[in-house]
Amino acid sequence: MLKFIGNTLDRVWFAINMVVAMQLPGFIQQYGQRLAGHLDEAKYQLANYQYIADQHYQGDIPLLVKRYQTNSDPGINAAGDLVFALIERISLLTGQVEHLFNSDFFSKIYYFIMELNLIVAQATLRDYQLSIPLDKASLLTGFVFAVVVSLISTSSFKLIQRST
Repeated sequence: MLKFIGNTLDRVWFAINMVVAMQLPGFIQQYGQRLAGHLDEAKYQLANYQYIADQHYQGDIPLLVKRYQTNSDPGINAAGDLVFALIERISLLTGQVEHLFNSDFFSKIYYFIMELNLIVAQATLRDYQLSIPLDKASLLTGFVFAVVVSLISTSSFKLIQRST
């Protein structure tokens, strides 16, 4: 009877891990879409400064930033720092979006983990709807994760049994 309960719990644990891991591809896709939205908004904001640069600095936005940053008025100086930070943010977001949309599946997972923007990930998680995706990437992710977790938990359980 105990063996039956243990086998059943193993199967339930496997199924839970598989369903949880199947969420990763969809979550990465929604996270990437949210990042792309942030990128579009940052580009929109920069376009306003580009308009000023076009009117007064022959379109040279780095020159606009330099002039703002070297201005003696602290407010204008701070605005220059903001424009510079906006340019840096666009560069960062562009790289992250390209990695998530133009990479193979396993590279997407790698980039998602290595370049995670915690604020964007938390916002994505807050709005994320659990589902049971049936595409190849989700099924493969779920199966591999569930197998790995099962092997680790089984091995750990056997090691604990041997040591007692």
